[in-house]
Amino acid sequence: MQGRLTKDQFGLTMPVQSAAYVEKPSYWRNADWYTFEYRTDPEAAAAIVPEQLQLTDPTHVRLIFADYEWSTGGPYREILQCINVLYDGEEYAYFTQAGVSQSIALMAGREGYGFPKKIGHIAFDKHEDLVGMSYERPQGLRIMTGVFRGLSPMEMPESFMLRGLNLRVIQSPEPDEPYSLAELVLGELECRPKFSWLGEGNCHYTGVSDLDPWHQLPVREKIQESWMRLDINLAGASIVERL
Repeated sequence: MQGRLTKDQFGLTMPVQSAAYVEKPSYWRNADWYTFEYRTDPEAAAAIVPEQLQLTDPTHVRLIFADYEWSTGGPYREILQCINVLYDGEEYAYFTQAGVSQSIALMAGREGYGFPKKIGHIAFDKHEDLVGMSYERPQGLRIMTGVFRGLSPMEMPESFMLRGLNLRVIQSPEPDEPYSLAELVLGELECRPKFSWLGEGNCHYTGVSDLDPWHQLPVREKIQESWMRLDINLAGASIVERL
């Protein structure tokens, strides 16, 4: 008997007859973002940024520890590393590394939009007016830490757009073709802060893992530390270049 499953019946991801996640709007509510901004070594940054992109001067990195109380993919925690770049004269955030605590958030962000996610252990420890945070992979092997103390409210617009570029690749099963696809994907996040605080603190990469080399973008000069509670929507996404 001939199979009857057709492409219009496929789910978003494998297995297509029982996809790991389903199509629905990407919303996050009451998200806490602890952001550490710093300048890094431009030579180190250029080594891991695609040749289609240009670094800004000075090289500006953001390390974001995120705690999502509610999202359409469920609650989870995430850590994001991005660097400011130029593409066709416009500025974007290019995401170099990402860690996430749950599989649905990994698959939806990685397969759909190219966010470079791996599963890891992300922890927050709140003590008096301090918030400590860490990322481990595997659990017990510390990759990085951060500590933050809020100092004063920060003026923010009612909403702003975070425009992120990702390098999405899919491995090819054919030995002479390393990739079935390689493309730069734009994801646009509409962010609406509820409150924002400037603070003090620092982030630190341990450098103990060559398999998760977040320390490839070392901290050379601190810019600022901040904390926002915000609602986020995925406003749009597109392929900007096939490589």
